[in-house]
Amino acid sequence: MPLFARAKDAVQPEPAVEPAPEPTYLPDPPAAGIAGSRDLAAHREFLLEHVRSLHPFGIGLLDAAGLTLCESITADIDLPTFTAATVDGWAVRAANLVGASPRLPVVLPVVAEIDSVGHRGAPLPKGTAVRVVAGAPVPDGADAVVPLADGLLVGDEAQFVAEISFQENLILAGSRVTDGDLLVPNGTELTPRVLGLIAEVGYDKVLARPRPRVVVLTADTALVEPGRPLTRLSETYDACTTLLAASARRDGAQVFTTGIVAAEPRSLAVTLSEQLVRADLLLLVTDATDEVVTMLAGQGLIDVAEVDALPGRQVFAVLGPERVPALVLPTGAVPAYLSYQLLARTLVRRLAGLDEAFLAEEAATLTHPIDADPARTRLVLAHLSEGRITPLRRDDPGAAELAQANAVAVVPPSAEPVGTHRSVTCWLLD
Repeated sequence: MPLFARAKDAVQPEPAVEPAPEPTYLPDPPAAGIAGSRDLAAHREFLLEHVRSLHPFGIGLLDAAGLTLCESITADIDLPTFTAATVDGWAVRAANLVGASPRLPVVLPVVAEIDSVGHRGAPLPKGTAVRVVAGAPVPDGADAVVPLADGLLVGDEAQFVAEISFQENLILAGSRVTDGDLLVPNGTELTPRVLGLIAEVGYDKVLARPRPRVVVLTADTALVEPGRPLTRLSETYDACTTLLAASARRDGAQVFTTGIVAAEPRSLAVTLSEQLVRADLLLLVTDATDEVVTMLAGQGLIDVAEVDALPGRQVFAVLGPERVPALVLPTGAVPAYLSYQLLARTLVRRLAGLDEAFLAEEAATLTHPIDADPARTRLVLAHLSEGRITPLRRDDPGAAELAQANAVAVVPPSAEPVGTHRSVTCWLLD
């Protein structure tokens, strides 16, 4: 027997699988109603509590179009910057021509001629005149311009046979804008006309909030990007990314899209982390599975709820050290679009520092009956015209039906259908 026996290979125990950490939920969510779902308006307000307006900074005028001004613009210059003649003629003091008439003409020596906007010359001495051209500055002391034909030049003197009113034939300095005038108040939308005014008084930049950066990340292997071939019967073209990106861009956001990525939680988590560095808001288009919820919970705080009028689970999160808000939207074109209009749009506007603008409402008369759900509000695509609302009768509407609709009929919970000729509330699209 050997002195040192060879030890048998020890059986290595299987490594313990650590349970996934419990998700951390956002505090103080709205209470659910009797049917187990949250009120839509209460849910929207809850989301807004976790989204702050972006900090403003100085932005060049051309880049500020469509943004919201975060300061008040006051003029520090007069417009026009000088008092100018509106006609060719004689700059005079009106008081010097009091009593002038054909029988008693007033004769004033002409001491200078101004034919340029580059200088106004020396102040006008009392009892003299200066010849000026239209648009030229009048000298200090002159308070009227006699039209050229109403004065007769004789040698170095001009003869006048009529009185003239104070400030006649003049455009006064500061008559359009006066130094110190409030031109654009804080909170004004920077339209091209407003930006033109700001430029006219000499500003080259303004304090404004930047455009919110919205990332649209679509994770669904059954979707195919437009332009690529469909290779399986289960595949469909992705309309959600285009719908959401175009909607966010129209609402003033700077939009980034990722194309379609794998919905596998680990790879999705990596992609999501990479996108957070350029996002003020992330819209994740995917099914709100338990795996997706767990993945999001590993990167921040989450909220999961059933919300009245919206399909499936509604998932919201604030992710990463910058607490970037992220909203999970369904993969269907219609539910994704409606979720954007009812939830995400208010978040985009909050980031931009704008008031929350909800869909406009209008009452209309049904042309066809609509089935109701006894437990929750239904939103039905419809076409509104002249106070009459016609439902688009499809069980699985998509982008084609969405393009035909201009409203949704809001059908409150009921055990009975809403009949023809009944009045319903409509939320207007676009």
